[in-house]
Amino acid sequence: MLVIRKYQNPDDREFIRKICCDSAFLGEPAERFFDGREILADLLTSYYTCYEKESIFIAELDRQIVGYLTGCKNIKKQKRIFMTRILPVTAIKFVFNGRILKKRNLLFLYNCALSIWKKEFFANDFSSEYPATLHINIDRRYRNTGIGKKLICEYISYLKKEKIAGVHVTTFSVNAAGFFEKMGFNVLGKKSVSYFNYLIHRKLLRFTLGRKLINE
Repeated sequence: MLVIRKYQNPDDREFIRKICCDSAFLGEPAERFFDGREILADLLTSYYTCYEKESIFIAELDRQIVGYLTGCKNIKKQKRIFMTRILPVTAIKFVFNGRILKKRNLLFLYNCALSIWKKEFFANDFSSEYPATLHINIDRRYRNTGIGKKLICEYISYLKKEKIAGVHVTTFSVNAAGFFEKMGFNVLGKKSVSYFNYLIHRKLLRFTLGRKLINE
Protein backbone atom coordinates (compact mmCIF):
# COMPACT_ATOMS: atom_id res chain seq x y z
CA MET A 1 0.00 0.00 0.00
CA LEU A 2 1.36 3.42 -0.99
CA VAL A 3 1.29 6.19 1.62
CA ILE A 4 2.32 9.82 1.08
CA ARG A 5 3.20 11.48 4.38
CA LYS A 6 5.11 14.43 5.80
CA TYR A 7 8.78 14.30 6.84
CA GLN A 8 9.07 12.79 10.33
CA ASN A 9 12.39 11.43 11.56
CA PRO A 10 16.16 10.97 11.02
CA ASP A 11 15.54 7.93 8.81
CA ASP A 12 13.75 10.21 6.36
CA ARG A 13 16.75 12.55 6.32
CA GLU A 14 19.21 9.74 5.61
CA PHE A 15 17.05 8.37 2.80
CA ILE A 16 16.78 11.81 1.17
CA ARG A 17 20.54 12.34 1.36
CA LYS A 18 21.32 8.88 0.01
CA ILE A 19 18.97 8.80 -2.96
CA CYS A 20 19.84 12.41 -3.82
CA CYS A 21 23.51 11.43 -4.16
CA ASP A 22 22.67 8.12 -5.84
CA SER A 23 21.09 10.04 -8.73
CA ALA A 24 22.93 13.40 -8.63
CA PHE A 25 24.61 13.00 -12.02
CA LEU A 26 21.74 12.87 -14.52
CA GLY A 27 20.26 9.90 -12.68
CA GLU A 28 23.63 8.29 -11.92
CA PRO A 29 25.67 8.38 -8.68
CA ALA A 30 27.38 11.59 -7.62
CA GLU A 31 30.79 9.92 -7.79
CA ARG A 32 30.73 10.40 -11.56
CA PHE A 33 31.65 14.05 -10.98
CA PHE A 34 32.19 14.68 -7.25
CA ASP A 35 34.27 13.13 -4.47
CA GLY A 36 32.53 13.67 -1.13
CA ARG A 37 28.95 12.55 -0.63
CA GLU A 38 28.44 14.28 2.71
CA ILE A 39 29.46 17.64 1.26
CA LEU A 40 27.18 17.27 -1.75
CA ALA A 41 24.27 16.06 0.38
CA ASP A 42 24.69 19.10 2.63
CA LEU A 43 24.56 21.43 -0.35
CA LEU A 44 21.59 19.78 -2.02
CA THR A 45 19.36 18.86 0.92
CA SER A 46 20.27 20.77 4.09
CA TYR A 47 17.95 23.70 3.46
CA TYR A 48 14.92 21.41 3.27
CA THR A 49 15.77 19.09 6.18
CA CYS A 50 16.90 21.93 8.48
CA TYR A 51 14.79 24.96 7.55
CA GLU A 52 11.61 23.78 5.83
CA LYS A 53 10.77 20.27 6.96
CA GLU A 54 7.05 21.02 6.66
CA SER A 55 7.38 21.13 2.86
CA ILE A 56 8.91 17.65 2.55
CA PHE A 57 6.75 14.71 1.50
CA ILE A 58 7.78 11.06 1.79
CA ALA A 59 6.43 8.14 -0.27
CA GLU A 60 6.20 4.81 1.54
CA LEU A 61 5.28 1.55 -0.14
CA ASP A 62 4.50 -1.28 2.26
CA ARG A 63 6.27 0.73 5.01
CA GLN A 64 9.44 1.10 2.92
CA ILE A 65 10.54 4.60 1.90
CA VAL A 66 10.71 4.70 -1.91
CA GLY A 67 10.65 8.40 -2.81
CA TYR A 68 10.54 11.98 -1.64
CA LEU A 69 9.64 15.51 -2.64
CA THR A 70 11.49 18.44 -1.10
CA GLY A 71 9.82 21.78 -1.57
CA CYS A 72 10.10 25.39 -0.56
CA LYS A 73 7.34 28.00 -0.57
CA ASN A 74 9.62 30.97 -1.20
CA ILE A 75 12.66 30.55 -3.44
CA LYS A 76 14.06 33.94 -2.41
CA LYS A 77 14.12 32.87 1.24
CA GLN A 78 15.72 29.55 0.28
CA LYS A 79 18.48 31.26 -1.72
CA ARG A 80 19.17 33.73 1.11
CA ILE A 81 19.53 30.99 3.71
CA PHE A 82 21.63 28.86 1.36
CA MET A 83 24.06 31.69 0.61
CA THR A 84 24.40 32.99 4.18
CA ARG A 85 24.21 29.83 6.29
CA ILE A 86 24.62 26.62 4.33
CA LEU A 87 27.21 27.47 1.67
CA PRO A 88 29.78 29.16 3.99
CA VAL A 89 29.76 26.30 6.51
CA THR A 90 29.91 23.64 3.80
CA ALA A 91 32.71 25.47 1.95
CA ILE A 92 34.82 25.58 5.11
CA LYS A 93 34.27 21.86 5.65
CA PHE A 94 35.12 21.21 2.00
CA VAL A 95 38.44 23.04 2.30
CA PHE A 96 39.55 21.75 5.69
CA ASN A 97 38.77 18.09 5.08
CA GLY A 98 40.94 18.19 1.95
CA ARG A 99 38.19 17.26 -0.50
CA ILE A 100 38.76 20.40 -2.52
CA LEU A 101 42.13 19.02 -3.67
CA LYS A 102 40.65 15.83 -5.13
CA LYS A 103 41.15 15.71 -8.90
CA ARG A 104 37.48 15.00 -9.57
CA ASN A 105 36.40 18.00 -7.53
CA LEU A 106 38.96 20.36 -9.06
CA LEU A 107 37.73 19.42 -12.53
CA PHE A 108 34.13 20.03 -11.53
CA LEU A 109 34.89 23.39 -9.91
CA TYR A 110 36.93 24.49 -12.92
CA ASN A 111 34.10 23.68 -15.31
CA CYS A 112 31.55 25.39 -13.05
CA ALA A 113 33.77 28.48 -13.08
CA LEU A 114 33.80 28.40 -16.89
CA SER A 115 30.00 28.19 -16.91
CA ILE A 116 29.75 31.14 -14.54
CA TRP A 117 32.05 33.12 -16.83
CA LYS A 118 29.74 32.22 -19.75
CA LYS A 119 26.77 33.38 -17.62
CA GLU A 120 25.14 29.96 -17.87
CA PHE A 121 24.10 30.01 -14.21
CA PHE A 122 22.13 33.22 -14.67
CA ALA A 123 18.43 32.60 -15.28
CA ASN A 124 15.24 34.59 -15.50
CA ASP A 125 13.62 35.36 -12.16
CA PHE A 126 10.23 33.67 -11.95
CA SER A 127 9.83 34.14 -8.20
CA SER A 128 7.04 36.74 -8.34
CA GLU A 129 4.61 34.50 -10.22
CA TYR A 130 6.08 31.13 -9.21
CA PRO A 131 7.63 31.60 -5.72
CA ALA A 132 7.58 27.93 -4.74
CA THR A 133 9.87 25.23 -6.08
CA LEU A 134 10.43 21.51 -5.67
CA HIS A 135 12.78 18.61 -6.20
CA ILE A 136 11.44 15.08 -6.57
CA ASN A 137 13.28 11.77 -6.54
CA ILE A 138 12.11 8.17 -6.64
CA ASP A 139 14.13 5.03 -5.98
CA ARG A 140 14.93 3.78 -9.50
CA ARG A 141 13.29 0.41 -8.70
CA TYR A 142 9.93 2.17 -8.26
CA ARG A 143 9.96 4.73 -11.05
CA ASN A 144 7.16 4.88 -13.63
CA THR A 145 4.66 3.47 -11.13
CA GLY A 146 2.68 6.64 -10.41
CA ILE A 147 4.50 7.52 -7.19
CA GLY A 148 5.88 10.78 -8.60
CA LYS A 149 2.41 11.89 -9.67
CA LYS A 150 1.00 11.26 -6.20
CA LEU A 151 3.85 13.21 -4.56
CA ILE A 152 3.29 16.17 -6.90
CA CYS A 153 -0.48 16.16 -6.28
CA GLU A 154 0.04 16.13 -2.51
CA TYR A 155 2.52 19.01 -2.72
CA ILE A 156 0.28 21.08 -5.01
CA SER A 157 -2.62 20.60 -2.61
CA TYR A 158 -0.39 21.75 0.25
CA LEU A 159 0.74 24.87 -1.67
CA LYS A 160 -2.85 25.79 -2.48
CA LYS A 161 -3.79 25.59 1.21
CA GLU A 162 -0.83 27.86 1.93
CA LYS A 163 -2.14 30.28 -0.74
CA ILE A 164 1.06 30.15 -2.80
CA ALA A 165 0.67 31.83 -6.21
CA GLY A 166 2.66 29.34 -8.25
CA VAL A 167 5.45 26.76 -8.34
CA HIS A 168 8.37 26.19 -10.70
CA VAL A 169 10.88 23.42 -11.25
CA THR A 170 14.08 22.93 -13.24
CA THR A 171 15.28 19.75 -14.89
CA PHE A 172 17.87 18.55 -17.41
CA SER A 173 15.71 15.63 -18.50
CA VAL A 174 13.46 15.80 -21.56
CA ASN A 175 11.40 12.95 -20.08
CA ALA A 176 11.04 14.77 -16.76
CA ALA A 177 10.00 17.95 -18.58
CA GLY A 178 7.31 15.94 -20.35
CA PHE A 179 6.16 14.50 -17.03
CA PHE A 180 5.80 17.96 -15.50
CA GLU A 181 3.87 19.19 -18.54
CA LYS A 182 1.41 16.35 -18.00
CA MET A 183 1.12 17.56 -14.39
CA GLY A 184 -0.05 20.99 -15.54
CA PHE A 185 3.30 22.80 -15.77
CA ASN A 186 4.22 24.99 -18.74
CA VAL A 187 7.73 25.51 -20.13
CA LEU A 188 8.96 28.94 -19.01
CA GLY A 189 12.41 28.74 -20.54
CA LYS A 190 15.26 26.61 -21.86
CA LYS A 191 18.99 27.20 -21.59
CA SER A 192 22.09 25.27 -22.65
CA VAL A 193 24.72 24.63 -20.00
CA SER A 194 28.19 23.21 -20.51
CA TYR A 195 29.66 22.38 -17.08
CA PHE A 196 29.33 18.63 -17.65
CA ASN A 197 30.77 18.75 -21.17
CA TYR A 198 34.04 17.24 -19.96
CA LEU A 199 32.15 14.10 -18.88
CA ILE A 200 29.39 13.66 -21.44
CA HIS A 201 30.89 15.62 -24.37
CA ARG A 202 27.72 17.54 -25.12
CA LYS A 203 25.78 20.46 -23.74
CA LEU A 204 22.76 19.90 -21.54
CA LEU A 205 19.45 21.69 -21.93
CA ARG A 206 18.04 23.04 -18.68
CA PHE A 207 14.26 23.31 -18.69
CA THR A 208 12.36 25.62 -16.35
CA LEU A 209 8.65 24.85 -16.00
CA GLY A 210 5.98 26.56 -13.93
CA ARG A 211 2.41 26.10 -12.81
CA LYS A 212 0.18 28.91 -11.57
CA LEU A 213 -1.98 27.91 -8.62
CA ILE A 214 -4.17 30.98 -8.20
CA ASN A 215 -7.77 30.35 -9.35
CA GLU A 216 -7.15 26.66 -10.01
